[in-house]
Amino acid sequence: MNLVETEFLFCILSGFFLFHSLSRIVDDGNRSDLIFRWVTISIFGFIITESLNKWGIRSDLWNTDSIFAYITKSNLILFLSYSSLEERIFNLKPFFRIFVSVFLYSFWVSVLYGIHFFQNTILVQDNTLILPFAIALGAFLWTREMFWTGEDKRNLSLGEDSSRFVYLSFFPAAFLVLSPWKEDVHFYNQVSAILMYGISSFVGFLIVSKFKKEIVPFSSEIGIWIGGFAFSSSLGAEIVVVLPLAMLSGIFGRLLYSYLSRLAWSESGIRGVVSFLYPSILGIFLPFLLLEPSGWVHSPYVLLGVQVLYFLSFYLVASLSFGIILLIKQK
Repeated sequence: MNLVETEFLFCILSGFFLFHSLSRIVDDGNRSDLIFRWVTISIFGFIITESLNKWGIRSDLWNTDSIFAYITKSNLILFLSYSSLEERIFNLKPFFRIFVSVFLYSFWVSVLYGIHFFQNTILVQDNTLILPFAIALGAFLWTREMFWTGEDKRNLSLGEDSSRFVYLSFFPAAFLVLSPWKEDVHFYNQVSAILMYGISSFVGFLIVSKFKKEIVPFSSEIGIWIGGFAFSSSLGAEIVVVLPLAMLSGIFGRLLYSYLSRLAWSESGIRGVVSFLYPSILGIFLPFLLLEPSGWVHSPYVLLGVQVLYFLSFYLVASLSFGIILLIKQK
């Protein structure tokens, strides 16, 4: 397949980000509000980006050269923006709601540039460039659970998602639209590997649930995110080695879910930490275990420092950004 066909397929796939976000919302008025902000921000973002291009201000990371690639990236960024606060954003006043939505959109676009800096200047061991999104979103959800309390947790919980397993399986792979290797003949091998890792971790997650005889809402989403993100930094490793480890990561993810449940966390908070923060920590260190030293971009101790810096940079910036949102919330 050529590049245009690949970007078109990813554009269609990214539409499920909006569909899945809407499926989390109970109130019809809030659904309409999300659709309005989703479409409005995408259109205005396109107009601003196109205008900057006309004035000679251009970026290779965020441009409108391909309308399919732009829509895919915009849907991905908007999905991350909504997932950062979820239904809590509807508790804000309309003006602040729009301001926070634009702020989050700008933050996630800036994450693209942070990824580019680490990948090309410092050099990190991250094959797919998607790990920072999991780190930053996990930081958002962790700090949100710690400092944005007092909400009705029943309204923040999700329903069962087993019926949506098929399209949920492709969610981690959708992040590969940011990959610089979309024109490579082996690109779809990477897509299939991410898909298999996610399904394997979901199986591990499900095994513990069956053993404990407990039904976990949105178990498909949690299990798939774990494997997709945790092993995204180790693409190229032997798949027969990775698949059992992916299943094991799902098992430990389910145990972490049980522990956080006993702490009386909200369902959305548990899902966020287990789905994003936990696998992103694994993804930082798994290259040491799964990749040959000859494939490392630095010597062992230097690589360890770079990987830790990689994690802390996006984690702390995301936490600081959430702090700004908390200040707005107080208004």
